[in-house]
Amino acid sequence: MKRMKIVAIAFFILFCADLPPAIGHPALPREVGKGISFYYRAQKLGTTIITASLSIEHGNPHYLVKAAVDTTGVIRPFFRMHNRFRSYVREDGLEPVRYVKEINQRGIFSRKKRYTDILTFDPSGSKVMVERVDPPETKEISVPPQTYDPLAIFLKCLLEAEVEDGNTIAMKIYDGIKIREVTFAASGTEIATSLYGEVKTICLESEVPVSSLGDKEGGIKIWYTDDEHRVPVNITLELPSVGSVEFELERVEVW
Repeated sequence: MKRMKIVAIAFFILFCADLPPAIGHPALPREVGKGISFYYRAQKLGTTIITASLSIEHGNPHYLVKAAVDTTGVIRPFFRMHNRFRSYVREDGLEPVRYVKEINQRGIFSRKKRYTDILTFDPSGSKVMVERVDPPETKEISVPPQTYDPLAIFLKCLLEAEVEDGNTIAMKIYDGIKIREVTFAASGTEIATSLYGEVKTICLESEVPVSSLGDKEGGIKIWYTDDEHRVPVNITLELPSVGSVEFELERVEVW
């Protein structure tokens, strides 16, 4: 069995031996001022319908993890999405500090959502302060120990956690809507990618309730290259009443 560090999301995420020269050596930004971005696209019937990106920047004393999701192409007249997420994670201990969620979406068959939530985490007190910017509203939520926002837990697992092929990984996530306990099962497999060709990967798979679809059961699969780089080459969501949405890694940028 091979061991690898894992990435867990919300969304979000992964590396291969034969990389383009621009990507080069270890992808993880462990030096202050260094960063990496992953860019994805989801296609249906040969056309791109969603673009997404995930970036990690090592500041001082925090890591900054950012994610963006946008609809595009033929789907945009029917459903517009322009969502942005930021997570500030303390370098010492990789504890969540603040999670900012900016939601801006509307569709013909769904109600308009436009709001900004700011979640301030207090790990020592096992609580989160949730602030709605407009209209102004603040509430305090008690959370279990070791609860993370989706991007913070992604970073912590990427830099710290290890898992063996065949193991399971349990985690607690709070995104401002609901505390969720999620368990991922890990398995080794080979997949074809447009960026790197055929690669060996570890697939993390879990069933998760989808809050925007009435907490109906959905699924997520994340494929990471089975090597020291751990590049997230593919993310597939199984959404109730919608079907499968596959995000394939399009490019990687390092600075």
